[in-house]
This record gives sequence, C-alpha cells and structure tokens, in this order.
Amino acid sequence: MKAGYIPAVGTPLDANGNLCVESYKKQIEDQIAAGAVAILSMGSMGIQPYMRNSVCPQVAKAAVEAVAGRVPVFVGAMDCSIARAKERMAAMEDLDIAAFVLTTPYYYKCTRQQIINYYQAVCAATKHPVLMYDLVGVTQSKITYDIVKELLRTVPNLAGIKSADLNMFRKLKLDPEVPEDFLMVYSGLDNFDIAYKWGIDKCLDGMPACTPVNSGKLFAAMENNDYDKAAEYLNNIIDLRDFFVARDLWPSFSTAMNMLGYEGNFAPDYISSIQEKYIPEIREELIRIGEL
Repeated sequence: MKAGYIPAVGTPLDANGNLCVESYKKQIEDQIAAGAVAILSMGSMGIQPYMRNSVCPQVAKAAVEAVAGRVPVFVGAMDCSIARAKERMAAMEDLDIAAFVLTTPYYYKCTRQQIINYYQAVCAATKHPVLMYDLVGVTQSKITYDIVKELLRTVPNLAGIKSADLNMFRKLKLDPEVPEDFLMVYSGLDNFDIAYKWGIDKCLDGMPACTPVNSGKLFAAMENNDYDKAAEYLNNIIDLRDFFVARDLWPSFSTAMNMLGYEGNFAPDYISSIQEKYIPEIREELIRIGEL
C-alpha cells in the first residue's frame, strides 16, 4: 500500500435501517478523488456493530463496487464471539476485499490468551488477510506487542494491525522478526503528522469521512515535507472533531455528512436528533475549515 490516509467512511442508512446506496458510493468516490489510498467500510464511524446483520454484506458489496479496484477495501467484521465473527465474515467471504478488520471481542474484557484464541480462530475461518483493530477504549482489551508477536508465529494470514499505540509500533518496526509487509496503520488522529514523519505513514480515522479536502491536503503536504502546512490541515480536522464532541458527536457527524451532500442517517438508531441551535454552527465550522 502507498503511504497516505484511509478514511473509515460513514454508513448512511434510511429510516428503516437500509443502506442509502448512492449516498454511500458518492462518499467513497469523493474520498478517492481527495487522495485516499484505501477505504475502510464499516469501521467505528461506519456503525457496523449497530446495523442489522443482513445489511452488512450489502454495505461491503457497495464499497467494493464503488471502489472498482482502484484502492484496497478493508471491511469491518467486529463481533463479540468467534461464532458471530465467523458468521459475519462468511456472508462477505466472496467479495474482492483487501482484508477483514476485527477488534477483540467487546462487552467483557479479555485476557491475553483469550485474545490469542480469538484471532487464531477467526483468521483460520477466512481465505482473506485479517487486520487487527486495537480499540481498547471500546473493547476494554489491549492488543499488546507480545500478543502480535505470538500471533505472527501462529497465524499465516495475519496482515497487520490498526492502532494508536506509537510505542507498540516502534517496537514492531525495530523488530527484525516482524515481516516487512506487516501493515501498521496508525489511528492516533491528534499526531498523524508526527507518526508520518517517523515512517508510520498509513493513517486511518473516521474524521476524514467528513473532511476529505483537509485530509487530502494534509497528506499531500506531508509527502512534500511541508509540515507547517500539514499541521494547519490536521488542526482543522482535530478542531472539527472536538467541535462535534462538544455538541454530541454522532448527531453532529451525521448532520455534517448531510451538509456535504450525503443523504441518510450516519448515527446509531438510538441517537437523538441534532439540536436545532447547533445546525448553523456546524455549517459555519465546515465553511471555516474549507469543507463547504
């Protein structure tokens, strides 16, 4: 994979929880035009854990069709057990994807051996590569350097890891036993520029879904070693995220996506609608950072 950004694209659903196909494909097209080097379908911001099981394969299929082979497509298949994750992957097994992306099981915290057991089993159940997703804030279970090393010894189709743990990435990069093609995708939005500067140059987050302009400019600036400009664009993305969080993340994100021309609801179905007073503020912020 080329260096650059991978958006965890949002998933637009209608009032009945069905995929808004054209909206989804338009979003992906805009991301590729902005310079995305891959697409993550149904990541955290893609609300995969909140969708009906029957909708997930439709979302993945729409992503593959929209991309049409231009960049890799990663597909989230997170769940709380081996059996459930295997069922999810089986429904999407025949798609042309780069890898399945799986967190550790969530709901209960896992031990080290339970994490190893889980990835060994789910990786063995698919012909596709698997990317681990280290999301301890949600799953309560940390994927550590030693867990990665153990899995690399025992799982042939373990392709990489997505994490915000720079210390772990440093160890993996310096370890001569870690294969050169082991994919390390950095998800610490607040210091994408620092990570990129030190060779951790594939970055993934949900915020680029609603900031394609700034995301594209950010990574173009870093490619040209213009880290002053890069910091400006990254600050815009971080400012928007913090703006959303201060006003309720999910309805703010969904409202912003609608303003950018993507119809549908991008939030879990139990989320309240945006407060009316925030709507003009969100528009003004999108204009300020150059996304509208």
